[in-house]
Amino acid sequence: MRFRWALLTLLGTAFSLAAGTPWGLPMEAVTIGPWTLSGLYGATFNQTLLRNWNAGGQNSLNTGFILRQSAEYTSETWSANQLLDAAYGLNFQEGIVRKMDDKLEYNLRLDRLLSGQPLWKLSGFGSFKTQWYKGYAKPGDPDTAYVSRFMAPAYTIAGLGLTHKDAFVDLYFSPVTAKHTFVRDERLRAQGVFGLQPGQTFRQELGAYLNFRLKRNFPNKLSVDFRTNLFGNYLAKPFSIDVDTDMLLVYKATNYLSITLRTQGIYDRDILIRDSNNDGKLDATGIQLKQLSGVGLTYNFGAIK
Repeated sequence: MRFRWALLTLLGTAFSLAAGTPWGLPMEAVTIGPWTLSGLYGATFNQTLLRNWNAGGQNSLNTGFILRQSAEYTSETWSANQLLDAAYGLNFQEGIVRKMDDKLEYNLRLDRLLSGQPLWKLSGFGSFKTQWYKGYAKPGDPDTAYVSRFMAPAYTIAGLGLTHKDAFVDLYFSPVTAKHTFVRDERLRAQGVFGLQPGQTFRQELGAYLNFRLKRNFPNKLSVDFRTNLFGNYLAKPFSIDVDTDMLLVYKATNYLSITLRTQGIYDRDILIRDSNNDGKLDATGIQLKQLSGVGLTYNFGAIK
């Protein structure tokens, strides 16, 4: 746990010390040799405080952070793009702490420019995704009743394909992609969750992968970052497609005070989330939805104009 928090602290400190505004914070992308750095950092807070409130209600506090750090390398024929996407959020209500958001994702893509095609590149892509801390099915569950944790599950994706990139759109497609699901926890492995058989540590899939990203800042201080990942498993019967969509909207009221809205939707046939026959056991897939909004401090630099 300490290592994960130290990683975020190190990244945030290193990039915020670059030259720029009077406070040492850059407003444009930071260029270091062939590398270009850009990022977004945010913290949100929402509070409800009641004292002798006749209509009833509960005191609550929501707090969270979000980090998206990008590093791009560019040469005449080669380019590389790295993205670290992290988030964590908590709700405090009547002495109970609930986790609302938890994400740790790293993406790396290496591109080779195709002759005479500046918008198309031959690419190799890799992705790693997990979460920071334990998750529970119900508030107040004992510490031993977690249903997920760091590296349980964890997902890796690697493949070769083609990339199309212009000013606002980034599209990557790979017809041959390997996907691995890891569960590095003995108790969860024994349950056979996340598409694994009881006792399995990891599961391998082979299929096609599509990654689409739209990132743009509008003149009215609204920025949009929309991403969709699609994976079709060739080995599955029947053939199905996993979907992971994430949209982040940021409206900047001032230079640092912003209103943020983040929505994520996931469909994965290997993750059971519904009890279809009311026997107390999860046995059916479904669409997972998460929406978080808040007012807080947001700082970004090097955004696409």
